[in-house]
This record gives sequence, structure tokens and C-alpha cells, in this order.
Amino acid sequence: MDTGLNDRVAIVTGAASGIGLATARALEQEGCRIVAVDRSEDSPAYGDSWCAIAVDVSSPDAGERIVEAARARWGQVDVLVACAGVYEMTPLNELTVEKFDEVQAINVRGALLCARAALADMAQRRWGRIVLMSSMVVNSGGLAAGTAYVTSKGAVLGLTRSLVHAGGPHGITVNSIHPGIIESPMTAVVDRGLMGRAAERTPLQRNGIPEDIANVIVMVCSDGAGFMTGARIDVNGGAVMS
Repeated sequence: MDTGLNDRVAIVTGAASGIGLATARALEQEGCRIVAVDRSEDSPAYGDSWCAIAVDVSSPDAGERIVEAARARWGQVDVLVACAGVYEMTPLNELTVEKFDEVQAINVRGALLCARAALADMAQRRWGRIVLMSSMVVNSGGLAAGTAYVTSKGAVLGLTRSLVHAGGPHGITVNSIHPGIIESPMTAVVDRGLMGRAAERTPLQRNGIPEDIANVIVMVCSDGAGFMTGARIDVNGGAVMS
């Protein structure tokens, strides 16, 4: 099926590994020109259709810098997938204000800054796809440890629903993806026994891999998803159904 993404320009944050990297590769396979953003200087570059830049998405000018880089290289922005994020499981009684603010700055403010800048560029052509990354924990009742993380992912859902109204009149869709437990560098710090038990409790009897999420994101960014906006899209193997 033709996704209509050939020659589109896609910004993907958090693109050095995990879901971000898998998404950038999947969009590239559909013909997108990629602006791969990560705060690491080691962000991969795969060829003429791939531009890698190092930006901390929580910095106040991050959105403008990223969009300016995309325009300088490719002339426009059509797709934004905000995958940059941190996984934080500090217990509540050990959580400092500084750590809480750091998680919100990356997971929420970073998504806001990038989305605002991208939306302004997309509005000029009256077409755009913005995909933000929330989490299954928003739907499942949260976590005993992880107040900062759960709060940030709930805020991303709220941000998605707010941006729908800003983008809609300009033909821009905004949706949030809610992954389940994904085997990736981000979850490598999680106890292997916990990961195994999580897989056993999932109807599909496995945890996800980054490509499971990337493939859904391609669908959400396609021409065929032009009437889907404000959606909370669960991709968790059936672990949470709501």
C-alpha cells in the first residue's frame, strides 16, 4: 500500500537508538528524508536521505533549531515524531524536585517545543503529521515507583489533545502512541526477571521490540490516516485494553 510518504521530510527525535531509530529507518524505507535528532554526538547517519543533528530537546530554543536544520537541508517539515525521552523509576520518597523537573523537561517540554515549531512550518503547506510518545502506564494505573515518568507521560497525552485544535484547521493531525514494554536500550536497566514476567502476562506472550512501534507510526503518518487525530493509540500486545 502506498503510504504517500515518499519525499516527505520527517523529524525524529531520540533517533540514536530504540523506538526513535527504528522509526527513522521505517520512515526512510517509505521514502522520507530524515532529520535524526538526539542529544548524543553519535547519532547515526545512513546516507544521502539522512541528516543527523545533536540537540538537547529540553533546551529553550530546541524546536526552532531543529526545524531550521530541517529547512536548511530539505526545505520544509512534513512529519514530526517526538521519541526523545527518559525512563525514570525513582521511588516517591527519594524523588528530588530537580529530578522531577528534569524528567518533565525532556519528556514534556521537549515534545512541546518541537511540536510548536514543526506545526508552524507545516501550517504553511496545510499538511502535517505530529506523533508524540506517551506510555501504557497512563492507561494501566501507573507504577509504584516512577512518579516523575508517569506524570510526564500523562502530560504528553494532554499535550496531544491540546495540539489537535492548533493543527486541525491547517490539515495537521496530532496523535499519541502508548507503547507497552519494549525491549530497547531504555528498558535495559529494568530487572530481567520483571521483564520476563511482563512478557508472560501479555496475551501475545512477549514484550515488544522497537519495530513494533515504528510500523504503527508509519501508518499514523500515512495519507490513509488523514482523518485520525487526537487518538490514543495503544501498542502493547494486549497487556492493557481500554
